[in-house]
Amino acid sequence: MRRFYLMLGIAIGYVLGSRAGRERYEQIRSAWLSITKSEPAQQIGAEVRGVASRAGHALEDRASQGVHRVTAMVRGNEVNGAGS
Repeated sequence: MRRFYLMLGIAIGYVLGSRAGRERYEQIRSAWLSITKSEPAQQIGAEVRGVASRAGHALEDRASQGVHRVTAMVRGNEVNGAGS
């Protein structure tokens, strides 16, 4: 009989907890959406995307220079410190 009450208590707790959990999830989700759609968040997002884009281009340029240097070395050409 104790086992029955234990299982019943677990089942009731699960049902009540899952309902409260879903409501809390929806609260957190709506708060997150309101924050991310705010003007300051949009500005910060744009700045971050710009910085990431510039960093990506710089990395691409550095990698390209490295490939050119390695190619020149493999071909036996003299490589100076100024790049290609």
